[in-house]
Amino acid sequence: MKELVIAVGAKENLLEDLYGVTSELVDEPELVIASGKDLKNTVIRQASNLFIGEKVVIAIIDPARETVDELRGHIAALRERIPVVLFSTNPADKIGEGLDGRVVVLEQDKEKRLKARVRRFLKTYEKKMTDKAFDLLMARIRDESLFESELEKLIAFVGEKNTIESKDIRAIVSETHEETLMTLFEAFQKSNKKEMLSVLENLMENGQHILSIHSYLVNQMRLLLQTKDMENLVREGADYNGFSKAFKEWKGSFDLKGTEKRRYLPSQHPFYAFKLSKVGRGISEGDLLAFYDMLAQFDIQVKSGTKHDRVRLEYGLVKA
Repeated sequence: MKELVIAVGAKENLLEDLYGVTSELVDEPELVIASGKDLKNTVIRQASNLFIGEKVVIAIIDPARETVDELRGHIAALRERIPVVLFSTNPADKIGEGLDGRVVVLEQDKEKRLKARVRRFLKTYEKKMTDKAFDLLMARIRDESLFESELEKLIAFVGEKNTIESKDIRAIVSETHEETLMTLFEAFQKSNKKEMLSVLENLMENGQHILSIHSYLVNQMRLLLQTKDMENLVREGADYNGFSKAFKEWKGSFDLKGTEKRRYLPSQHPFYAFKLSKVGRGISEGDLLAFYDMLAQFDIQVKSGTKHDRVRLEYGLVKA
């Protein structure tokens, strides 16, 4: 018989908490989520599946108490073959009452939750992090969605060393020189390869690690691609006041919530979005995608243990 976990957590942390819980049950879990109107059908379909995978974990989200009672037989059948998670975002629901399962109340304090998340991630690579390093990481990464990608770069950076220290955070998760990096995109817009390499040289001489530069370029390229979605709403050459008005109306058509919203153009400051828009208008979408692809390939090479990272990035900039 597999484990039944009754987890209690917050709705805004649902996916992250599910990943944490299911990863403790199965290595690299294949998560099946049963929720909303399809909850019953999903549970019944999985219970009758003759060829269910050994890495599958089913998560039943916020079921009503009567629904749990109705599905009790199907849950028991599933539990014979795969782990089952009943997840409630309302502790008062007591959905697991009467079921023989392990109750897990998930941490809601942001710092404690992130620290557990970092430790869990590093454990898979047999790495540790000092408290000072974690505090610095928290100070430099405000967008939780970026944690995994930054941790992967840190792991690549420290190599065989087991413990990540503050100096490693300072080397990789640097405070970016936004104005200088914007100059790099302006040089890219003008196809000025010499200027692009000059900007890269300047950044590295002033303490920016190449992986930190790469991380910033990826984030900015994503935002520049998003500027293409609002080009038809703003006339070419519009001043800041005209842009700001159109931007505000455009932003109102989105409903972005949580930490993820910082990765999207509508959540940027209007003046910063204005600067990005001016740069993005001068670069074709095809060229932006080609540049983004180059950065993705570089990321794969770094995580595969490539050498000569600077040469590879310089070559990518010239070829982009």
